[in-house]
Amino acid sequence: RQKSGDIYNAAFMRTLRAATDAVYFTPGMDRARVSSLFTPDVRYLEVVEGGFAGGNVVPADFQPTPEMLARVRANVEKAGIIGRLVANDQSAAMIFSELLERDPVSGAKLDYLKTAQLLETIRERFTQPRLYRYRLKHELGALKAGTVVGSAYHAPRAWSFPLQRIDTDPALAADGAAPPVVRGYQVEIEAVDNPDYNPDVDIHIIGFSKAVGDIADSAIEVFSFFGLTVFLVWLLLWRYCGSPKVALLPLACGILAVIWELGLLHLVGLALDPFAVLMPFIVLAISTSHGIQITSFWLNEIADNGLSSFDAAQATYRRLVIPGLSALATNFVGFGTILLIPIDIIREMAINAMLGLLAIVLCKKMLLPCLLSFASLKDPVAFRAHQQRRDRHLAPVWHALSGITRKPVAAVVLLSAALLWGWGAWVSQDLKIGELHDGVPELRPDSRYNRDSAQIVHDFSIGVDVLKIVAEGKADGCIDHSIVSLVDRFAWRMENTAGVQSTLSLPKLQQKVYNSYNESNPKFDTLPRESGALVITVQPFPSSTGLLNEDCSALPVLVFTKDHKAETIDAIVAEVQRFIAEQPKDAPVKLRLATGNVGVMAAANDVIKDTEYRVLLWLFVGIGVCVLASFRSFAGLVCVLVPLALVHIVSYAVMVYLQIGVKISNLAVAAFAAGIGVDYGIYIYSVLEENVLNKGMTLRRAYENTLHQTGKAVVFTALTLAATVCTWMFSDLQFQVDMGILLTMMFVANAVAAVVLLPAFAAFLLKPKPAAVAETAAVAAAPVAGPTI
Repeated sequence: RQKSGDIYNAAFMRTLRAATDAVYFTPGMDRARVSSLFTPDVRYLEVVEGGFAGGNVVPADFQPTPEMLARVRANVEKAGIIGRLVANDQSAAMIFSELLERDPVSGAKLDYLKTAQLLETIRERFTQPRLYRYRLKHELGALKAGTVVGSAYHAPRAWSFPLQRIDTDPALAADGAAPPVVRGYQVEIEAVDNPDYNPDVDIHIIGFSKAVGDIADSAIEVFSFFGLTVFLVWLLLWRYCGSPKVALLPLACGILAVIWELGLLHLVGLALDPFAVLMPFIVLAISTSHGIQITSFWLNEIADNGLSSFDAAQATYRRLVIPGLSALATNFVGFGTILLIPIDIIREMAINAMLGLLAIVLCKKMLLPCLLSFASLKDPVAFRAHQQRRDRHLAPVWHALSGITRKPVAAVVLLSAALLWGWGAWVSQDLKIGELHDGVPELRPDSRYNRDSAQIVHDFSIGVDVLKIVAEGKADGCIDHSIVSLVDRFAWRMENTAGVQSTLSLPKLQQKVYNSYNESNPKFDTLPRESGALVITVQPFPSSTGLLNEDCSALPVLVFTKDHKAETIDAIVAEVQRFIAEQPKDAPVKLRLATGNVGVMAAANDVIKDTEYRVLLWLFVGIGVCVLASFRSFAGLVCVLVPLALVHIVSYAVMVYLQIGVKISNLAVAAFAAGIGVDYGIYIYSVLEENVLNKGMTLRRAYENTLHQTGKAVVFTALTLAATVCTWMFSDLQFQVDMGILLTMMFVANAVAAVVLLPAFAAFLLKPKPAAVAETAAVAAAPVAGPTI
């Protein structure tokens, strides 16, 4: 793209020709489908006195003289490529190419990441002012010292460059041999002026391969986020436990669960796609949740009861094995409901999550208690003092929160929750299904790829988002006037629909050909009615153009949209369906929706609309059945399930305010957040129920003791997970940013709901034993001196 002025200058034409050659010779390109002003397939046709005249838009003997540049300008106008290969304001020119699926020589499958790197090198070749050559420091085999073995357009600054393998020039390889292996420490870097640099040109690159490459580059940083997550969890666990060694045990079990998850994933033949790359974080989060509960009970047994490491681990296992397995079973059922969504990516995420749960059962419920039984404390007295000091600081907080079990306070809490539920339900009516922002949704709106995409949409008429509707008719339908005229009317209707940038169809081009055969007379700018005349108009368009199939029974209509936002897709699809509904039953053409990237998005949005509420219903039904089977009480079902449902409703309202639509990348967040949130409720209610029904405590005393035993672990878990997940907001992957926002909010909200709403429901549903009722007045009036077990 010319930064100022138009493309008809010598410097731009030199750059365009060189860039065309670079794309043409890039491995993986289908050279027969490379098109630009300098390729021979881009021709013009004009009507002259003696018939037709035509030729290449850029003549084979082109030289950048003023006369030749003026001739090219005229040819561009005659060729009708403005808006397609040349920008509407003629400030940019397009180089179009398609990729081969396999290398024609080796038969190997195309490496999209490598292709993306090669395309980026082409960009740097013309936009970077410096060229960095790699010269050998010493003789290497047949290569002499000082030989240039490779080059780059950016200075290598990575600390690992001395060990990196340099991409050497293939011309240096001997006949039939592989290029020599050269490492960074073997070369010296020489900086020279880049002879191809054009300061007046910018290059924008889009396409599937480039998008995959940019997403993969951004996905690499996910591993750094994983490392940061592990480090933060360890620091927080150290602060909570008071011992770095003890803090390392639940974290090590969580990392092992992630490793086993990835191994199981490989065994079943699946891999981590860009959406599923965050699943290790989810597995680590769930394992951390259970690990903190186990470690917290182990700490309580040591600090409060003075048990040894082995005895404390044994008591912890007896106490938590049932609620822990119940929570994991609930997680398993919840994730299993995602399999009801008929989208392969979502189903793979569900399978991935369930494999992670299997690993957690082994690592957390079996391995961690064993490791804690061998944990050695360097100074047991100081260790117990740390736990008791922390509990003394928290005791006033737990006593204040235990006041929620008083029925007047509980009634106010429940009324506030009902109002919050109503607000969430009202706001969530505006929740959109689909993407709400421009560009590739996996990348940030301000990413280089999305900025390139926006610039191309602005400069050209074809756009980068396409909805392809296929018009199906009889064989040789393109020479049947009734068929082509209906398709033409449909294309015209779509071109005048809000959100559509332009359309492209065979009948539209047939009109231009017919008009040219009639000396460009405006009277003949139409489709002829006779089949013989239509035959002539079809001849210039083989099936390789993608505008018709072999027997001309299917005519695609390409609808280029301005963007792929949810409201844009919905409006266009509604107009297509409205046109289809207007046609009689015996219409000669059946219009079929739809392919293209917008077609895929529209189909995914339809699936989400049809399955979202059914999946959520089964999600909460499955969780409810597991909770009911665990506690065998209506009180337990309400106390655990209702806070989860409230958080889910509120999360939808938050998505509306943050302009996050429901889409494939975040559809499973509800299940993941509910899977961790239900752990909070199960652990709290299991201790509360035991204190009230088995130990005969009053409800307030029981809940204060519950908060001491497991409530602090719940709060700490929520804050730890939120602190780690919120780092995702700095990612270059937009769907990771969205998931980070939602999970941070839901982790904290689920903990708050469990700590506040659960005792409020218990105040009305969980009845203490009669023997404990006599203590109620005295206990409510006097604060508890310290935590009790």
